[in-house]
Amino acid sequence: MKKLNILITALGGDIGGNIVNILLEQNDVELCIIGTDIRENIFSVDKVDRFYKVLRTDSPEFEKQIVKIVEDNNIDIIIPVSENEIIWFNENLELFKHLELEILINNSKIINTFLNKLKTSRELTNIDILTPKTFLLSEYTSQLDFPLILKSNYSIKSKDIYVVKNQIQLDYLKMSIKNHSDYIIQQYVGSIDEEYTTTVYKDEKRFEVITFKRKLTGGMTSFATICNEEILVKYAKKIVESFDLNGSINIQSRKVDNQFYIFEINPRFSSTVFIRNHFGFQDVLWWINNKDKNRTLELQNIKVKTFGNAVLGYQYKFFNSEKSDENR
Repeated sequence: MKKLNILITALGGDIGGNIVNILLEQNDVELCIIGTDIRENIFSVDKVDRFYKVLRTDSPEFEKQIVKIVEDNNIDIIIPVSENEIIWFNENLELFKHLELEILINNSKIINTFLNKLKTSRELTNIDILTPKTFLLSEYTSQLDFPLILKSNYSIKSKDIYVVKNQIQLDYLKMSIKNHSDYIIQQYVGSIDEEYTTTVYKDEKRFEVITFKRKLTGGMTSFATICNEEILVKYAKKIVESFDLNGSINIQSRKVDNQFYIFEINPRFSSTVFIRNHFGFQDVLWWINNKDKNRTLELQNIKVKTFGNAVLGYQYKFFNSEKSDENR
């Protein structure tokens, strides 16, 4: 069986680290896992065969650096994890055309639409999917009642989120934001206690959906329980058909009076990747095997679970030396 060399970017984040954890469960498959991150001291560094600290994607030297890593390690599969890297690889696919490898990213329409929250809202509305009313900040003229959401229009800046309770607060935030065309005003719907995360996977032979009702801690899922919501499956089918999905996406929604409002779609693996893999939703392995002609990775011979709970834990890692292994 051919050895499979896999490059995982943004290794220092929870998603990259958990993709590694999923791959390490492969007992009878020869894998070489290469990791990169913009930081050096990261949690999962000792779990990969080789690790490289890389520059940010906007650095002029990033292209040369990442291409060298790919060529030197004879990479078969690249899994870009962060949104900046997904954008970069989507815009630079030609650089890797001469190599026999696959890059696990969605098609350009999915990436360009779902990384833009205004475009996402408009496209979902066009296919009759409920979504909060959304306006560019530069075009907003008090169409919504308070409270409302003010946030970046772009997912790569998703930490810029404000719940605006009155006009005074809105005026203050508008004064502090330089480019109003980069931000949106969005209708505030439901409550954080009714928030759901749905992952959709599709390839030529498989269509799978799993939904968790979740609780958030610090922006991450801290508790998740599987829910079976037919309307979200219906929405998933519409999105798959409209955007020609061939891979994995993550949908964020809130439930209001038995209706679901989708407020965000992430065109990438998400933070529940390890949780859902445990329950049989093996989108990392499905996607790799769909791209790998040899179907190298072993799958759990189980159906996706329709019930189950997961709790996020916290760990520390300790090193006995001042510096971790230099041969990473």
